[in-house]
Parts: sequence; structure tokens; C-alpha cells
Amino acid sequence: MKNSKFKKISLIYFISMLCVAGVFVLGAFNILTDDIISTLVIQVMVMFALPFLLYTLFVSKSAKQTLSDAGFKKISLKTVLICFLLGITLYFVNNFVATFFQNLIALLGYETIGSSTTVAIDYKFYLTEFVLSTILPGFCEEFLHRGLLLNANKNTGNTRYCLIISSLLFGLMHLSIKQFFYAAILGALMGYVDIKADSIYPSMIMHFCNNFLSSYFYYGPKLNWPLAIFVDKIITMLYANIFIFILSATIFVSLLILLYIYLVKLIIHDRLKRNMQKFLLELELENLPIEEAQAKINQANIVLKQSASMHLNTAENNKKLGFKENIFVISAFVLGGLITICTFIWGII
Repeated sequence: MKNSKFKKISLIYFISMLCVAGVFVLGAFNILTDDIISTLVIQVMVMFALPFLLYTLFVSKSAKQTLSDAGFKKISLKTVLICFLLGITLYFVNNFVATFFQNLIALLGYETIGSSTTVAIDYKFYLTEFVLSTILPGFCEEFLHRGLLLNANKNTGNTRYCLIISSLLFGLMHLSIKQFFYAAILGALMGYVDIKADSIYPSMIMHFCNNFLSSYFYYGPKLNWPLAIFVDKIITMLYANIFIFILSATIFVSLLILLYIYLVKLIIHDRLKRNMQKFLLELELENLPIEEAQAKINQANIVLKQSASMHLNTAENNKKLGFKENIFVISAFVLGGLITICTFIWGII
């Protein structure tokens, strides 16, 4: 039954990837040329509405259960604030990773085919970009990848395996060699936090932060925003000397990784604390004799110690999935991989 669920979810994802590729093809043949409409179709229809409908009809049988399976579970205000810090942290890590891989593929001969179209950058344009590239991806892309591929799948097989495939397919879903590497790494870091928090909200918050900061620092100098201009000047100064850039990048990324680890530990601690509080409330210890109350507390401590590490794999959650269960995952990798390789060969974003 669980393997059948994995296969169904994989098929839903493959259908979504086919639709994304279809929208790109329509754009390439000048059939669907409006970027706003194509983005809305991909984000809202293909990455959320379609998989939500298919999963509800053929897997969960209930819209409420679909949201639960996808990890829409409450988190504390403390965890929300930590996730915003994680989002800022991952943005800078992501920036260095993106710069490294873009320079690498440039050395291998990648050249982007540019567009001669110029668009006026104003506040109306930025607001549109904010909705299309920050809010929608933070919700829709997370629902499909961390929601269905990871959270809904993690109890059907190997959790580490689900984390890996959801991250790599997240990179391939961008259908761009420029974005694959850093998107896959970002997906893995966000997915790991989701597993630890047992909720999809952390990755949504982090995805939102990453895209917001990316958009802010890209368009900020063009809109004369002081902070964006200041950061842009610092980055330009660092790039002027390759030795200083490598040294500062190494130190900065190392500190960011340590910060990431520390913040994830805070999320784990907060989750365990909330679980303990909930467990103790359900025990109703005040109505029990001291001996029975102590026995239940000892039992609670054992359960919490066992779950404290929250390993990606456990004896109960380390099932092998055969070729039949993986057929649509493999198909998605082949489709996304072929298109991504083509973007490298032809320099298409």
C-alpha cells in the first residue's frame, strides 16, 4: 500500500513536470509569450492546483487530509522567527553557491542567449515581481516538492531518499543549468529543516526569504534603495580582488553553516519542548498516584530521548523501493535532466 502511494505521488509529480515543460515549449514557439500568464500557469495551476486535485482524488480522498499529508502543521512563533533567520542565512549561502557554479559552467563554455527587450523598472513592476517570484514560489513550489515529494512520501519509504529526490527534482524543475545546482542544495537544506520541524511552514518561510532578498538586492539598486546600493558596492569591491573574495567567502560561508546548524538545533529543541508539554497535558498527572505519575513521566522521557535525534532513517522507515515504484521518479529525472542539459548546450535560461 505504501509503495503504491509512493508510485502515485511520483506519477503526479511527473505529470506536473511534463506540464511545466509544455509551458516552456509554448513560450519557445511564441505561442505563450506573456511572462506573467506563463508564470501564473506554472505556479498556481501546475505546481499547486493540479497536484493538489490529483492527490486528493487518488491518494488522500480528502482536501483536509491532503494538507495534513503535505505537512501543513502548526509551528510555534519561536520556530517562525528562527525560520526567518534561517531564510536570511540560506540566502547568503545560496548566493555564494550560485556564483561558484555559474562561474564554473561559464568556464565550460556556457553562454546565455540574452534578450534585447528592455523593461522599465518601477515600483509597479517590482510589486508584480514580488508576487510572481517571491510569494507564489514560496507556496506553490514548496507544496509540490517539500509537501508531496517529501512530507507525503517520507512514511512510504526511506526518508533520506525522499529528501534527496525532492531536492534534486526541485533543481531540475527549474529547467535551467544556471539554477539547478544552487536550487538543489537550497532544496536539501530547506527539506532537512522541514523534517526536523515536522511541518512544511519552515521551508515556505525560508523560500520566501531567499526569493525576497534575491529580488530586493537585484532590483534595489535600480530603484535607488540605499541598503541595496550599499550591499551592491560591497559585493563589487569584493569581486575586484579574487584573493579577498575567496578568503571572505570561505570565512562567511563557514560562519553561515555554523549558524544554520545552531538554528536547526533550536528548532529541534522547540519541537521537543512542545511535544513534552502536550504529552504531559494529556497524561493528567494530577489525578494519579505518585508512583503511576512517575512511571508515565519515565515513559515520556524514553519516548522523547528516542525521538530527540530525529534521524532521517529508522528501522521502521527504511524500506526499499523497487524499479516499479521508482519508474515515474526516474522518468522525471530523465525529462528534467535532458532539458537542463539542453539549456547548457544552447545557453537557454
